[in-house]
Amino acid sequence: MGRKSDIAPLICYCSAYLVILLYHTRRQVRMYSAKFSKNKVCLFIHIGTGVMELSRYHISKARYGNDNILPEVIDVLSCFIWSWTSLVLVKTLRRGDPRTTRPPYQTGALLRPVISTIAYLLQLPSLHRVSICALDSFLYARLGIFFFTYTPYLRGYSSSTFYSISIPLSAVISIHESGVRGASLVFILAMACVSKLNEWVTHRSRLVQGSEARLYMAKLEKCLLAGLIYFGFADLDRLREVSKSEALMKPLNDEYVPKLERNI
Repeated sequence: MGRKSDIAPLICYCSAYLVILLYHTRRQVRMYSAKFSKNKVCLFIHIGTGVMELSRYHISKARYGNDNILPEVIDVLSCFIWSWTSLVLVKTLRRGDPRTTRPPYQTGALLRPVISTIAYLLQLPSLHRVSICALDSFLYARLGIFFFTYTPYLRGYSSSTFYSISIPLSAVISIHESGVRGASLVFILAMACVSKLNEWVTHRSRLVQGSEARLYMAKLEKCLLAGLIYFGFADLDRLREVSKSEALMKPLNDEYVPKLERNI
């Protein structure tokens, strides 16, 4: 009887992901990569590593009957690959309001490898649970967009607004679901810091642009700013100024992209 109760949540969980992956992702990946000039290989690696981490965790959870699951080396490596692809993809993300949609992705990409590594080294199942639960933001975001689209609560608002609200909200909810006290608060604070970091890099890089760095600290600052911009930690307008990427420059016709971003 207990065995059935362990497997039942796994079946429900897998069914939810299966519906989204088959109905939404399978139809959207090709269109998304072409429309937004995304690297299709990077997109599939991002999805694949996330699915692998989730599968390994939840199968182990059903097998052992508890959530005290410890990460293995393959989980940590997969997490690092997922985070790298996440930074690559979010660098040119134009859906929703960039001020609310990009920081949650960036924060997750920064924190998950750190949390996963600490969980592995210190053998802390609670931290591994936080890292895995963070991946469920993908599921909650799609449910949130579906909810706001087909209910009257935000009637009159655009799909871009639904996206802007659903992304940060889903990230916080998914981490809260881990049951680790204070985890969601830490994520919210980290998200605010990342948002401020994007603003600071944008402002500061424009100030030092074209100036000759003579002092060691000035040279170090320019290198730091260049590195942060390379990984996408700046506003989209600033990224356009330095990269001229097609994914940032091309006109878009997408319901989740705000009007200001459709024709740059």
